[in-house]
Amino acid sequence: MVRIDSVKFGEITINGKTYYSDVVVFWDGKVMLREKSHILGIDEFVHILSRNPDSVVIGTGINGIVKVAPEVTQTAENKGIKLFADKTENAVDIFNGLIKDGKKAAAVIHTTC
Repeated sequence: MVRIDSVKFGEITINGKTYYSDVVVFWDGKVMLREKSHILGIDEFVHILSRNPDSVVIGTGINGIVKVAPEVTQTAENKGIKLFADKTENAVDIFNGLIKDGKKAAAVIHTTC
């Protein structure tokens, strides 16, 4: 089972492995590095949806600077995908809880501001 162990400025540890980048994490343990961006746009979101998650958690950064494009919110609603956006520390807790509950969750985690 995948678990985000910890997150601090500029790094995230998932199942004991530390990454020094923003990441996308999937319920099956797959981790993809993502380019630093202060917006989650529809192109990236559609790519995440290609894996058919039932929920997507967005860690908006330590200070919550990342914005979610309106098209992302609308697409999630249209497809019945639960969307959670919160500061990264809270988003990690949400993701880990969804995984513990057996959900097919994906997380987009911004590790800096």
